[in-house]
Order: sequence, then structure tokens, then C-alpha cells
Amino acid sequence: MKIIRYSLQFMGGWPSRLLGENVSKFEHIHILHLSVLSVICLPSMLLYLKRNIGVIDFLDLGFSYITCSLNLFATFRLFVVFRKIYGDLMVDFIHKIHMFHQKERSEYAMSTNLKVHRLSQFYAIYVNVMLVFGILFYNVTPIYKNIKSGAYSNYKTENVTFEHSVNYIFPFDCTRNIKGYAVVFVYNWYISYIVSSSVLTFDLLMSLLIFHVYGHIQILINNLKKFRRPSFELKVGSIESKMYSKEEMKLVTNDLRNIVIHHKLIKDFIDTMTESFGYILFLYYVFLLAVGSALLLECSPMNGEALGRYGIMTLAIFQQLIQLSVIFELLGISSDKLCDEVYGLPWEYMDTSNRKIVNIILLNSQKSLSIKALGIVQVGVQSMVTVVKTSFSYFIMLKSFTGSEN
Repeated sequence: MKIIRYSLQFMGGWPSRLLGENVSKFEHIHILHLSVLSVICLPSMLLYLKRNIGVIDFLDLGFSYITCSLNLFATFRLFVVFRKIYGDLMVDFIHKIHMFHQKERSEYAMSTNLKVHRLSQFYAIYVNVMLVFGILFYNVTPIYKNIKSGAYSNYKTENVTFEHSVNYIFPFDCTRNIKGYAVVFVYNWYISYIVSSSVLTFDLLMSLLIFHVYGHIQILINNLKKFRRPSFELKVGSIESKMYSKEEMKLVTNDLRNIVIHHKLIKDFIDTMTESFGYILFLYYVFLLAVGSALLLECSPMNGEALGRYGIMTLAIFQQLIQLSVIFELLGISSDKLCDEVYGLPWEYMDTSNRKIVNIILLNSQKSLSIKALGIVQVGVQSMVTVVKTSFSYFIMLKSFTGSEN
């Protein structure tokens, strides 16, 4: 929680005010600062594209298309923190869904809390390490190219052209003038951190939310498995059967009510997640379709320069898609198990009123607990496979297009 809190505070996404915490003036200034950077950064990148279409080779210009798309996608992700539904989601997570609140319910709940905690801690550290290495590899490649071309040692000559990790149109020369280059060099490192953080931090947040929801579902499944059995034996002639006693029937009613409340808590939180992140996940798929195929095209020369500059980014983007999709798939798998366990309840030993409650639980459990992009496309492994296959199809089409031009 310390890691995710720090990461979200940098993006202006930690709901300090809603949690009753003191909100410093720096946080408001920082959010405004991020918004201004987005306004400055994106138009200058788009202007660079406009001026160089038809001037620079398509493959050379392709990286600018990729960085523009990545910046635009990161900007949309930053806007999610301004939505009221996002604040409500975070408050519900911290006050209700976090597994810390379940650890006292049973031994199984305590062990599940520890498992989710360890998994969340490992994943938070892993994503932040990946963030650092991604920024390093992204910005080190143009430094290596500048060293190799002798740009740093011959910067006083007029024939030097500096390489940048992201290209812009600014009112000063940043490709031939060392001072202009130094300004854009520092700016690119900072922008890389902001863009990478806005993408990976929200992926981390969504993954952690899923881990905790998964923990809740596992506790609910365990409660269904260990649902109390009847101890009262009823004998009719030579036939012996079991039945709940009157005292047990009251306990059964209470247990069923707790199951209904717990299941509703999980379902409502998933619905809130869908409403909060649904459009972000839809844009994520659109972004991957566009950028994934472009990155594959940039890697297609299969030489050291292409693989060094685009290979790591391509692997990172597809790896993140696969990783996030597998995590979201946990909800669908758990939902199927939940339905089976509800059907296994000893409803035949209950009275009519409790059987009606079981029937309601069974009907609700048959509805899949899943996150949907824009409330339409279910996020999971199947959607991931479709995106990857479509990206490769677009890559083949772009490859044939560029080949015919050459």
C-alpha cells in the first residue's frame, strides 16, 4: 500500500480528501503541472509529425506515431482521477475490499489475506522495477547513437545532428544546438517517467484490485464449501434422513444472509471497477492494436539498431497485455467455481424460505463476475488473443504496404 500510495500521489490519483487526510497545496499544483505538461507535449509532437509526413521515411517517422499514441493514451489515463466514480472506487477499496478487513473472520481468511498481501507486494515491486528499466532502455538508446555518431565530441560543428528519444517542434533548435539538446534531453527523461508511470501505475492499481477481489471470492467459496450440515436425524418408517433443527435453521438463515451480503459487496465493487476503468480498458485495446502493429513493423528489419530501440518496448507492451489479461481472467475462473459451490449447498435439508434464498444466490452466482471494456468486451485471455492476432494481421498489411512503396 505504501508503494501504490506513493505512485498514485505522483499521478494525483490518491484520494486524500475523500479519506479525510490533509491535502497540501503542492498536490494541487502538481496535478496542474501534469496537465500543463500534457498540453505542451502532445501538440509539439503532433506538429513534428505534420511537418515531416512525406519528408522522412515511413519507418523513421513510425516511432513518432508510436510516441504520440503513447502520450495520448497516458493523458487519457491521467483524466480518470478527476472522475467521482474513481474516488468512490478507491474509498471502497481501502475501507471495505482490502483483505486487511477480512483477516479476523476465520483462519482461512487470515491465510488468504497473507497470500494476497505477499502477491500484491511482489507484483508492486516487480512493476516498479520494470518501470525503471523501461525508462532507462528507452532513453539510453539515443545516447548510444549520439556517442556512436560522434555528436557529443563534435557538437561545435554544423554537421552534427542529435538523436532524441522523443521528437518535438520547439521554438529553439534542439537537434544541432547543444544547449537546446540539453533542455530536450532532460525534458524527455521527465516526460518518460510521467508517461510510463501513468500507464504502469494504473495497470498496477487494477491488478491489485483484482487480487483483493479474488481473495474475497476465495473466502466466499470456502464458506460455501464448509457450510454447516444438518445434525438432526429424521426417521420415517425404515427411511432415515437428516434435517436442520429449528435452532440450526436460524443459523442457516444467518449464514445465507452473510453470503448474500458478501457476494453483493464483491459484485458492486466489480461493477464500480467496470464503470471507472471501462473506457480506459477499451482505449487500451485500441492503443495496442495501433501501436502493437507499428512496433512489429519497426522491428521487422531485425538488425541491431531496430531491435535495440524497438524490441524491448515491443516485448514490454505485449508482455503487459498478456500479464493484465491473465490477472483479469482470474475473476472468470473464480466465478465458475463459485456457481458450482452454491449448487452444492445442502438446500434439500432446508425449509422453504431458506431454499428461496439459496435459489436467489444461485441465480446471482450464474452471472459472471468480470470486468468489461465499455461494458461490452470482457477483459481476459480471449480478448488478449484477439488483440494479438489482429496486431499481427495489421503488421503483415503494413509490411506489404511499405514493401510495395520501396
